[in-house]
Formats: sequence, structure tokens, C-alpha cells
Amino acid sequence: MLPNPTALTPIYEKAWREPQFKQSLLHNPLATLQLEGITLPEGLNFIAVAESDTHRYIVIPVEGSPEKSAETLLEYVRSKAMQDEAFKQSLLADPKTILSEELGQAIPENVQVTVVEETGDTRYLVIPPQPDLQYVIERAWQDSIFKQNLLSEPKSTLAHIGIIADENQEIQVKEETDYQRYILLEEKMSECKEETHPLCALKVKASQDATLKEQLIQNPKQIIEQELGFSLPSWVEVEVLEETPNTSYLIIPHLPSRSEEHTSELQSRQYLVCRLL
Repeated sequence: MLPNPTALTPIYEKAWREPQFKQSLLHNPLATLQLEGITLPEGLNFIAVAESDTHRYIVIPVEGSPEKSAETLLEYVRSKAMQDEAFKQSLLADPKTILSEELGQAIPENVQVTVVEETGDTRYLVIPPQPDLQYVIERAWQDSIFKQNLLSEPKSTLAHIGIIADENQEIQVKEETDYQRYILLEEKMSECKEETHPLCALKVKASQDATLKEQLIQNPKQIIEQELGFSLPSWVEVEVLEETPNTSYLIIPHLPSRSEEHTSELQSRQYLVCRLL
């Protein structure tokens, strides 16, 4: 596995923006990476593969020590495979079954998972799929420069990672804080799962009731409390943002605090599930 994935971020971004570069990377990764100024050890065979919405890869490294406290379930699975030969062989033979057991839920039938193992003379470069909203949010949480660029120049920042907006489309990015929350009224809303997204049901209702929508925009905290039956802290401000045919919003959610780390295992599972969906 190639070291320091962060150093490869510009490579991934260029592959997302430029199909020709991506094809060059897939057909001759070693030479392409060297042309980009990345020095790699001689004598190694590099294999590049591209993930898609329905095909994911897991690379079992040949180098490096297993992480004892993996941040995501995916890292945990890789580490376990490096320590446990029987688990590794099972993962190689039937990855979807093993991952489903670790996740505690089935992986969608239309998703294919391939597990590859590096050797002493072979390394893998996995080109992630085209970025989605989840990627943008997580990147903004982890990379302060990316977040500031996203806030100040959203269209060009998104275009840099291959997300191209219509020429006439305005994109506004808002960042939530301890004291500021946003509710986004999408241009088209027709359904949601109320049990998992209580605000979603209210947004659908507002999209169908012009009077309620106007009340929600003018006095969001009062309407939320009336409709959902719970009180919001006095120090929290809520603003409702309404999309239009020419204006879209991207909300960077408030990063969970360390007091919420007891949910880290669940979040790790959700992270991999989202990645596989």
C-alpha cells in the first residue's frame, strides 16, 4: 500500500478532474506518479485500480504495523487481517460475508468488494470514487485549508475535486457551530424516514404547506418546538435556508465533540456502510 495517503490527495483530485490522467494512472501508475514528482522505490510493481459506486477495494498492506486503535472499521479489518492469518484468508475468499459479519448488517447485493494483498514486490494504488457530499464534509472537518477555500470559493473548490456545478448555479457554504444551526429546505422534497430524521418530516411538511414554510423561515425555533415537541437551548440560533433553481447550499455540520466519542464504533460502522452504499 502506498505510504501517506494524504500526499496522494492531489493525485486523486487530478484523476477526478481529468479522465485522461486517470486512464494514464490506471495503465502505467509508476511512470505517471513519477511524472507528478512522486519518487517511488525501484523494482516494485505498482497496480492501480479505480473504485466505483458498485465496486470497492480493500488492500491488505505488506508493510507497517497494524493499528491497535483504528479510527474506522475499514482500518480495523485491515489490521485484523495483518495479525490473523485465518481471518485474512476468509476475507480474501469471501469479503462480503466477512465484512457483513463485522458490520452487523448486509452489504447491498449490487456492491462488489475485492480484497487484494500486497506482496514484497507489489503495491496497490486505489483511486477512490468520485467525491460525494460525505467526502466533502469529512474533508472539511479534517483539512482547515480546504474548509476555508470551500467557504470562500465554493464553486472553484468543488470543481478542483471534480464536482462541477452549472455555470448559472450559485453555491453557498455555511458552517455550523456550537451556537449556530441551519435547516436546509431543498428545492424538491417528497419523502423521508421520520423515525431516523425528525427534522426531515417537518421539512417535507413545510414543502407542501406554504404557510408553515413561511412560519418556519420567520421563526424556526418556535415552529420546531411546536411541531416536534421538544425545546431548543436558548443560546442556539437556527436559520432556515431555502434552495432555489439557481442557488444551492452546502452545510458543514458541527464536528462532534470528544464527549460524544462513545458513539465512535457506531460512526465507524456507518462510515463503512456509507462507503459501500
